[in-house]
Amino acid sequence: MNGPWACSATCAWIEGHDGFGALGLDDALQEAINPQTGRVHTSYSLVGAQTGRLSSTDPNLQNIPIRTAIGRQIREAFVPEPGNVLLAADYSQIELRLAAHMADVASLREAFAHGEDIHARTAREMFGEVTRDTRARAKTINFAILYGISRWGLAARLEVPAEEAQGMIDTYFLRFPGIQRYIHETLESVRSKGYSETLFGRKTWFPRINSKNQAERQGSERAAINAPIQGTSADIIKRAMVRMLPALAEGGLGDVRMLLQVHDELVFELPEARVEAATPIIRQVMAEAALPAVTLTVPLGVEIGTGMSWDAAH
Repeated sequence: MNGPWACSATCAWIEGHDGFGALGLDDALQEAINPQTGRVHTSYSLVGAQTGRLSSTDPNLQNIPIRTAIGRQIREAFVPEPGNVLLAADYSQIELRLAAHMADVASLREAFAHGEDIHARTAREMFGEVTRDTRARAKTINFAILYGISRWGLAARLEVPAEEAQGMIDTYFLRFPGIQRYIHETLESVRSKGYSETLFGRKTWFPRINSKNQAERQGSERAAINAPIQGTSADIIKRAMVRMLPALAEGGLGDVRMLLQVHDELVFELPEARVEAATPIIRQVMAEAALPAVTLTVPLGVEIGTGMSWDAAH
């Protein structure tokens, strides 16, 4: 155990890969390989992030980009032992699902219940049609609103004038008034109490929420808007992690190893022959992790993939 409230995690073997050099990770990752195990061992802390998410250090395996070519090259270097595969189980759009529940947005809850493309649904609500461009804009807006973005921030992301961005924000709140109400009530509560709470009652404190310094105050307000959602997401995946190994053992799958937690994703290593049996157990544990403490009005979607590398498992 490394430090207070920290634990070690074992990642998959790492093979030498040209992509390391491009991100300056050749030394950082290859020197981190344990000579006795041939693996990288990261350390997790429960107190390293304000939201309650686990933070990874020595080395940090949570900041490897997933959507860039270089990031994918690096993930290709994480491989299982011969005869095994890697399995990645990822919560699908969990923060938007939690927002739909916490803000009681009927249209979003309905969309998730029917397995709709939530960004397409938002595009249709806001722009009247679903195209590649309107869906992309809707996706940006969906996430940006939950982080308390200003019209200038949204304008910069979408590369539009600030007035147009404000019009999009106004339209979003018109179509989804529950989100606006959630933001207002959350900020009023945090200003009064000094803290926000997750659905499980864990508190996040914001001592500068009433600061006379505008930058400090606005920064705290943006963080406070998202804290209950992101914090609840963090609580849920930790509940899933605690339950996972007992559930796998009960299913006769003690040889399935949980290697890594990266934001909303759990990575496992297991014999290829065990994938079919392990997949429904992993999916069920993650999907039901909020129970019995919290009953959500939206399903928690879990996307699962397997492959011979961490990248291939997505």
